[in-house]
Amino acid sequence: MPAQRDHAGHRSNGLSARNCREATPEERVTYRKWILGMAVFYCALLLISGVVAFVVDSGAGSTRLTSLSVHPTDGSARSN
Repeated sequence: MPAQRDHAGHRSNGLSARNCREATPEERVTYRKWILGMAVFYCALLLISGVVAFVVDSGAGSTRLTSLSVHPTDGSARSN
């Protein structure tokens, strides 16, 4: 009979409350640096995607304004 913690759904490679108490100070520092690095990475990714969305949106707005500023010609293009 397999041990209770042998299922894939119950396995954890990260630090849990129990693992944190058993971890060495060096492991805790590494874990905290890893978490901080992941937070910085995802915040930077969010910031970059926001800047790209802003630039793309502002570029479309200037195109719309230019097409609206074109004056129609006085004569008709149709021939009677």
